[in-house]
Amino acid sequence: MKAYMSGWHTRHAPDFNKERPNGIHGMQIILVQSKARIGMGSNIFDVEENTIFVVESCYPHALYGVGVEYIDDWIRFDLEDEDAAFLDSLGIEHNVPIKLDSDVVSELIRICVEVFESNNSEKETTLRYLMNAVFMQIKSCSNPDVRSTRSQYKKELEGIRKQIYETPFADWNIPQIAQTLNLSVSHFQRLYKQQYGIPCTKDILTGRMEYAKHLLSTTELSAIEVAEKCGYTDYAHFSKVFQKYACVSPSKYRKNNQ
Repeated sequence: MKAYMSGWHTRHAPDFNKERPNGIHGMQIILVQSKARIGMGSNIFDVEENTIFVVESCYPHALYGVGVEYIDDWIRFDLEDEDAAFLDSLGIEHNVPIKLDSDVVSELIRICVEVFESNNSEKETTLRYLMNAVFMQIKSCSNPDVRSTRSQYKKELEGIRKQIYETPFADWNIPQIAQTLNLSVSHFQRLYKQQYGIPCTKDILTGRMEYAKHLLSTTELSAIEVAEKCGYTDYAHFSKVFQKYACVSPSKYRKNNQ
């Protein structure tokens, strides 16, 4: 995670009003340190001190004072390689309030601000470790709700996974799957990975490749026909994906297994 802006105990007037209908570029942490009203998408939350939000890139949000000085700690950051997988593994829900039970996260953000403003030659590496620590602390407060949410959708997720493997040739589309559960794409992907340990896209790929192996070893269909029956209209792309999955080309696999 690469932080590019940060602030600690930033103070605003009681009538503070900041609306961001298009969100901001990059993800951000907003730790509200006063009573406030926070808009996230179409939801409005009245929050108390020490409430944190992990906000997705370009997600619409708004910050409002409620008659008292508005105060917050915040970090804006871009994801780097492996960061998305790390955040997914923590199971922290985005764009919703998470009530913290101590001042540890605020103190970590204060240190992040100090490091960010310093001339330390290892500043970027230090900030990455600090950001990881921030998210581990958030995880300790958010996991009960995440488990409850995951349990709520367990039956639906099981049904979707069963369909993926029974009909691998279907035109599986992650946004459409998420819509059937009335979830955002990112929330669905997090729940799925928390439930099964792998992304939904990997299950879709595995289902198609295993079906392709079955067709290649038990039928006389041409490799192009096999590709089409597995949902691929571009044979070159199918062949490349299959070879990466099975370590041999479709024709070689057929020769070895028929």
